[in-house]
Amino acid sequence: MLIDANFKNTSIPHADICIIGTGISACCLASELLKTETQFIMIEAGPLNGNSSTIIERESVGRDFGLNSTTSIEVGGTSSLWHGVLAPLDEIDFKKRSWVPNSGWPINYEDLKIFYEKAGRILRLENFNFYESEKLPPKFQNQLGCLKFNHKFLKNKIFQRPMPVVRFKKIISDKLKQSRNSHILFNACALELVQNNSRKVETLLCGSEKGEKFNIRAHKYIVCAGALETPRLLMNSSIKNNNLGKYLMDHPMGSLRQMEFRKKQKTHIYTYSEYSSNLMIKSGLTFQEQTQKQKKLLNHCFYVKNSYAKGIDENAEKVLLSLLTFRDGGLSIKDLWNVLKNPRIFFFILLYKITTKTRYADLFFVTEQIPNPGSCISLSKKLDRFGYPISKINWQLKKDDILSINRAVDIIKCYSFDGKYVEFVKETCGFDWEHVFTSAAHHLGTARMSVSPEDGVVDKNLKVFNVNNLFICDGSVFPTSGNANSSLTIAALACRLADHLLNSKELNVTSARLE
Repeated sequence: MLIDANFKNTSIPHADICIIGTGISACCLASELLKTETQFIMIEAGPLNGNSSTIIERESVGRDFGLNSTTSIEVGGTSSLWHGVLAPLDEIDFKKRSWVPNSGWPINYEDLKIFYEKAGRILRLENFNFYESEKLPPKFQNQLGCLKFNHKFLKNKIFQRPMPVVRFKKIISDKLKQSRNSHILFNACALELVQNNSRKVETLLCGSEKGEKFNIRAHKYIVCAGALETPRLLMNSSIKNNNLGKYLMDHPMGSLRQMEFRKKQKTHIYTYSEYSSNLMIKSGLTFQEQTQKQKKLLNHCFYVKNSYAKGIDENAEKVLLSLLTFRDGGLSIKDLWNVLKNPRIFFFILLYKITTKTRYADLFFVTEQIPNPGSCISLSKKLDRFGYPISKINWQLKKDDILSINRAVDIIKCYSFDGKYVEFVKETCGFDWEHVFTSAAHHLGTARMSVSPEDGVVDKNLKVFNVNNLFICDGSVFPTSGNANSSLTIAALACRLADHLLNSKELNVTSARLE
């Protein structure tokens, strides 16, 4: 059943789980729960159709994310905006690394492997094995070989993009529209998790778009509100944990240097290559694990991005990065004017669409960020319409983040490409990438997973420490960020949580109702 909180007049019987959010993690959880007779209700702050920019307010005091929008408040969440690029974390991302402060997960890659594959089926991946480059068909093996680099230092990292991109708004709405047991309550902003004296959440206090407050009761609560809003909800609920809100991470991204090929270069798979009408495949470049360890590098990923002309233009770069928000119509009039008046951007877009060979390519990075407690979400002094503090966002990078990228560039320039095939354009050595780079809109890390409450907010099964019936399942639980779009890992964690709840027989049929 789809219920508008602005017109609440219906009891919601027999729901065992309350899922707060309707984004990728929430919808993957729902997909797994729908295979059973488990009954649940999903709470969404935004509308069924459209994107509400008013019900959720935020204050930013740190480095700007640099994009016009990074979240979407609506049924389906940010799946309504994303480009659908999928890759798992690397095995090294789960490890404790002596050169990366606050690194290490309480689970490893093998713990997630079967759930990565299950999540891949939900997200319509054709073949999970394609993430191992040696298992790609010969056509793609040949394309990978067109770019000559030193495999002692670098390796290919494969990304898949199912087509069309999965948009959960229609998928989850269609599944629940006729359901009598499971529901979406939209236009309902989660305000406070109200606990009783036995370390359990008793009710969820919500507010409708019209400003009315009401309670939802359930047996278990799973917060899937994202790394910017999840800590706010828990802090407004007086849940005490010294790590809550800390270690806000993203994936810094932007162009670094420009490469010039001695001969025009085919870059099919390094931009996107079609496997079928339902799948595009792309490769980035990452450092070998041994190189990361020896050179004390973060897990950087680099892309070979076709360029129309020699050199990197700072203004053009800013506009091109802003184009990443085009899905939501997020381009400002100023951005559109910059596109129209800058022929470089126009020709870049044209080249990207039609070219098979290129002379120039920008070395574009998307990188891991050091988990930093000073990069954080806290409560603002500003209150929302319901009288609760809004999120104060303080995204920060450390000097060591910048130093790691600079070391990586030096290794790539000096050791990774043969001068017979590639040289780096000298004019781009002074390009101020530190000024231009943005986030990748992958907010992570503000309720991290750990073995104890001294180091994190949730345990390896995503249960909040010291609260018996509260779980978190979104990007906030990441201890480290890796270098890839986090959606596949978030979806895998959702499948793993569903499996844990169902197999541990923790679910009891109770009732959830509006009061």
